Amino acid sequence: MKNTTEYLYRKPKTAIVLLLIAVMNVTTVFAQQDMYLTTTGQLIIKAHLNDKAVDIVSKDLIIMLDYETGKVVMKQKISALIINNDSIQSKFQNMQDDYIRFEGKLGLDYINTSGHPPLDFAVEGTIYPGNKYVIGKGHLVHLVQGTANACLLSLSFTLQPGDIFPDYRQTDKNDEIHVQVIQSLLARENE
Repeated sequence: MKNTTEYLYRKPKTAIVLLLIAVMNVTTVFAQQDMYLTTTGQLIIKAHLNDKAVDIVSKDLIIMLDYETGKVVMKQKISALIINNDSIQSKFQNMQDDYIRFEGKLGLDYINTSGHPPLDFAVEGTIYPGNKYVIGKGHLVHLVQGTANACLLSLSFTLQPGDIFPDYRQTDKNDEIHVQVIQSLLARENE
């Protein structure tokens, strides 16, 4: 009796077709639920820590956005952050399994990708670890009608270091972190 592996090696076309069907089903589920998912969101953090400017960037931010409700989940692996400070960078590199996560809601009833004037709104949610409730600002700009990338979303927050890193020992009351998230949004299928 032949096992599944032998069968797949002999029939690679069948395996490829089955894989494509599975991918199309996953894509359809996300489209039906009006969920947007990206693993390449851009994160820019400007911090003032202990009288020093610290810049942190990432292009690996995971963003899940429900177009119908405006609920958003963002997740960033700490070791994937790129920092202009060697001592902080080495600490972050050792945090291989640690993430910063934000779960919240955009101050919009739904995400309109069919054309609109620039929209400003509040963003609120919780940052984990630390369970810190935060409020920020959002901006949604419509791009060109009829293209795959319909809008540009930006979110911004001003935080204290302890809001993101609960173990941080603040030595200067001027320490603060400015977080900026920038992501293009795909047009809805029906718009």
